[in-house]
Amino acid sequence: MTLEEELEKTLSYFEPMSLEMIYIDFSNEFLTANHSYTIEDLELALKSLEAQKKIKRSKKEKQIFWIKLYPKKSILKRILALLKLY
Repeated sequence: MTLEEELEKTLSYFEPMSLEMIYIDFSNEFLTANHSYTIEDLELALKSLEAQKKIKRSKKEKQIFWIKLYPKKSILKRILALLKLY
């Protein structure tokens, strides 16, 4: 599993997470298997996910947080969901 995949699995849709919170929430198996990753690697992976619009960065009280963004639904899926309501 790549660092980006682990980040996508770890980050929350509901609560913004700091670097420390992200690192603490990584699975033990992932950290054991990938002990050579550095904070710089983590920051690069976060920037990559931001560029792909999968996560969003925010600042609060001089600290940076990241939160996972919901994937956008296609127009067809939206229309079908509306039709199911009626």
